[in-house]
Amino acid sequence: MAQHGDRGISIGGHANVSGQVASGDHVTQNQRIAGASGPDAADALARVERLLEQHAAELPEAARARRDLADVREEAQEDDPDPERMGGALARLGRRVAGVAALAEAVRALAAAVGMGG
Repeated sequence: MAQHGDRGISIGGHANVSGQVASGDHVTQNQRIAGASGPDAADALARVERLLEQHAAELPEAARARRDLADVREEAQEDDPDPERMGGALARLGRRVAGVAALAEAVRALAAAVGMGG
C-alpha cells in the first residue's frame, strides 16, 4: 500500500472560512451559486405562487409573503442576481409560510432551484 503523506487541513486562530475546502488525491468539488433562472426555477416560482393563493387565508402575512416571492423572482431574472437579497427574501418567505407544510416544502424546493439551498 502506497503512503501519500498527510493530506489533512488544519484551520486555526481566528480564521473565517467561507466556501469549500478539500484535501486528498483526485478531489473534485462542485458548487452552485445563486442565479439559476431556468425552467426549474420558473416552475418552482409558479408553484409557490399557486400555493400562496390557495393558502392565503391560512397565512397571517400573505401580502408580505407575496412581496418576498416577487423579490425572489426579480433577483432570479437578473443577469447578476444578488445572493444576499435573494437569500433574505427566501428566509423571510420561509418564515411567513412555515405554518403550511406544502408551502414550506415548496419554498425549500424554490431555494434549491435558484441555487440558494437544497
